[in-house]
This record gives sequence, C-alpha cells and structure tokens, in this order.
Amino acid sequence: EDDELPVNPDLGGVVHSDEIKIPTAEGFHGKILARSNYDFTNCQSCHGVEFDGGFTELSCNSSGCHVAADGGPKACYTCHGDFGARVAYPTTAPSHKVHLTLENGDGAVVDCATCHPSADGGYDDPNHLGGSNPDGVEVMLGGLAARQTNGTVGSPAFDATAMSCANTYCHGNFTNGNNATVTWNGTDQAACGTCHGDPATGNPLPPSPHPPVESCVGCHGQTVDANQNIIDKTLHINGELNVFGSVREDW
Repeated sequence: EDDELPVNPDLGGVVHSDEIKIPTAEGFHGKILARSNYDFTNCQSCHGVEFDGGFTELSCNSSGCHVAADGGPKACYTCHGDFGARVAYPTTAPSHKVHLTLENGDGAVVDCATCHPSADGGYDDPNHLGGSNPDGVEVMLGGLAARQTNGTVGSPAFDATAMSCANTYCHGNFTNGNNATVTWNGTDQAACGTCHGDPATGNPLPPSPHPPVESCVGCHGQTVDANQNIIDKTLHINGELNVFGSVREDW
C-alpha cells in the first residue's frame, strides 16, 4: 500500500505538503500516483469515489485540471497522451496519431479498442492496470484490423518483440491485397502500392480479378482524385469497397 497519500486524515492539520500541486516536485500528486501504479484508492477515501469532494468538500474536478465528463483524474490523458490538449493517445509514438486522426493518416480513423480491448472499459477495466501483462501494454487486434473479405481469414497478430502487425485488413489482408507485415512507427508503409498493387513501383492497381484499369478515379471517384490523392479518408481503409458511389456487398 502506498504510504505517501494519507487515509482519512485529521483535517485540523496539514494533509499534503506544498509539493502536491507542483508538477516538477517529487511530491507532486501525479508522481506519487505513478509510483503506486495509479491506485486512486487513497485519493478517493478523502475526495470521494467520483472525486467530487467527499468529506473534504474539495473536488478534483473543479480544480481547472480534471474534467468530470472525461472521467476526472481517471481520464485516459491523465497518464498517457497530452493532458493539456485532452488527447488520450500517447503523442510520443507517431503511429498513434496516424491511426487515430484523419488529418495525419490515410484512411478512416480507428479507435483505441481496435488494438487495446481494455480501452472500451476505461480505467477500471480489469485488463487495464490489472491485466496479465502489468509491465507492458495489452495489444489484441480486433475490429477493423480483423475485417474479413472474400478469400481471407481475419487473424491479425501482433509481435511484441518485433513490434510488428501481420494479417491485418488495415495493411492488405483483404481480397486482392498484399497482406503486408508492418512495423510500429515505420515510415514507409503507407505509400500507394504497399497494401494493394505493386510496392516496387507504387502502382496501386491490384492483380486480377480486379479490372486492369490504371485510373482509380474512374471507379473510386469519391475516394481519390485523378492524381491518386485521397480526397475522402473516411472512404479509404474503412472496411468497405466503395465503388461508383455505393458499397459493394459481395467483396
């Protein structure tokens, strides 16, 4: 049990040192929590289960730092991500931004739970901090990564040693795709021809039985322009085959 945070203290005296609010100090509450593997039990014993004040009547959610609607101190961005910008994903890994934002990626946005199932349950999910791999991050590919199309098997796999993903719909495990194995934070894995077409030349034309038409815009005009630029990322890598303005159901 962490002895740095008091349990039901006598409020007649000083409960915390002045360092509790100073981010650069070793006694900052965020650093104390990190050393206890983010066990909020002691905090909640005084400030309430929902951090709304408890018997101290001092709410963590009215401090100007934590937002109740995001989960208060249990918000994803408290421990990883960008606290100032309220961004949940870790901003130190470029691939997170590519997968989770339209402006930085080449296709539809995926959610955290596609790779981290415990994200659906938030902080209190049993596989979050209390999972079978407490020293690492739980990665179990599902959702869009496991999308099956004709002739494919949705069996995505993550190699924690190589930091690579294989057999994912997102990187070519689909009809006429290349089924590429990609490395996390790799910088050359999203060019045209990588997931479908010819990776050597960048020609995105898939092999037969795809029609031998060089211009993508003729059939996929809502997705790309005449120069092969993606014009609507929500219609690219989205689990669908968007052709002539509709979705092919036989893919």
